[in-house]
Amino acid sequence: MEYLAIRLGASTDDRIDWLLWSDAEDEIIASGTLANADDLASLKDKANNPNIIAIAPSSLVGFKQVTLPNKSSRKVLQAIPFMLEEEVAHDINDLFFAFGDKTDNIQNVAYCKLTQLETWQAMLEEAGLFCDKLVPDVLCLPDYDSAISALQINDELIVRTNAFNGIQGESIWLSDMLAKHAISESQTVHVYSELSELKKLSDSGISIEQHFDDLPMQLLLKGARQSKFNLFQGQFTVKRKTTGHWQKYKVAAALAALALIVNLVDTTISLNKIEKERTAVRAQIKQATERGFPQLGKVLNHRRMIAREMQKLEQGGGSISMLNMLARLSPVFADSGVSPQSLRFDSKRTELRMQSVASNFESLERFKRNAEQLGFIVEQGAINNQGDRVSGAIVIKG
Repeated sequence: MEYLAIRLGASTDDRIDWLLWSDAEDEIIASGTLANADDLASLKDKANNPNIIAIAPSSLVGFKQVTLPNKSSRKVLQAIPFMLEEEVAHDINDLFFAFGDKTDNIQNVAYCKLTQLETWQAMLEEAGLFCDKLVPDVLCLPDYDSAISALQINDELIVRTNAFNGIQGESIWLSDMLAKHAISESQTVHVYSELSELKKLSDSGISIEQHFDDLPMQLLLKGARQSKFNLFQGQFTVKRKTTGHWQKYKVAAALAALALIVNLVDTTISLNKIEKERTAVRAQIKQATERGFPQLGKVLNHRRMIAREMQKLEQGGGSISMLNMLARLSPVFADSGVSPQSLRFDSKRTELRMQSVASNFESLERFKRNAEQLGFIVEQGAINNQGDRVSGAIVIKG
C-alpha cells in the first residue's frame, strides 16, 4: 500500500510539501515541494492509486474542549457551536465545527472557516486527487502526557501541547511562546527536526530531547495515519467518485449482462418451443397408443407399455408371431390397397383379426387371393358398403 501526504497551504498560492511512502518497501518513494496548488495535478502520476491524506496548517484551525451534561445524547453536539459563540472570534455561521474524541463528559472540538475548508477541497478536486481525510498538522505530532512535541518544516514551527491542542506559525515568533509555555509547565520539549531557534530554547534552560529519525513530512504522515480525527466530516465528508476506468468497465459489464440476458431469453424461447413440440408429440403418442391398443385403458408410460406389448407380439404362440405375419403381408397390403383399421392378434391360435377398408370388393378379393398364395388361411366376414369405400372383417391364420 502506498500513502501520499500533502501539506496544504492557506491559499492556492502557497507552497505545498508532499511525500510518497510505500508500506511494501518500508521506505520513502519520493518527496518534494510544489510552488502552489496549480501543480497539485502533477502528483497524480507519482503513484498508482495511493491513499491520500491531506495535512492542514493549524494556524487556521481552532481547538476547544467542551464539558457536556451527564448522559447527554448526540443531539447535544448540535448545540456546541452556540455554547462556544462567546469564545470564538468569528460568527459561528461562518465556521464549521468538527468533533473529535469524547472522554467522560469532555468533548474535543475543532473549528475552521467554511470558506477555508471549501478552498482545500477545491484544490484537491481540481487536481483530480481523491482525498477523504484532512488532519491539522499539530495533531500529527507525537502526543505526550506531560511533554511537548515540536517540529520545524521550512520556516514554520509546529507544536503539540496536549492530545487535542497546539500552535503553528513562523518559527521566529513561536519559539519564544514555546519557551514560555515549557518553562511555566516545567515540561520537556521533544524536538523532531533541526530548529532555527534551538539555541534560544536551550539557553532558556528548557529540557530538550532530540529525535531525528524521520524527515518532517515522514513524521507528519505517520501521525496523520494514526490520527482518528478528520476535518472532512459532516457536510465535508468526501465520497469516492466513479473513475473513468470504472466507467469503461461498467459499460463492458453492462454489455456483457445484456448479452447474457438476450442469450437467456433466446434459450428460454427455444426451450418453450421444444416443450410445446414435446407436448404435441406426447399427445400424438397417446392417441396412437389408444388407437392401437384400446384394451389397455389408461397408460402412464407409453414407451414402456409399447415395448412390453411388442415383446408379447414377438413372442406369440405357434411358429409365427404377429410381427412376422405383418412383415410377410406388407406387399399384399400395398398391392391390393387394403388398409387395416384395427388389428387384434390371438397368439394361442396364431390368428390375426382385422377390420379392413378398401376402395372396392375386388381389392378385398385380391388381398385374400394374394395372402393365400403366401400360405395363409384367409376368412372374410360380412362386407359393408360405405359410400365410395367398402369395409369388412378379415381373419388371417398363420
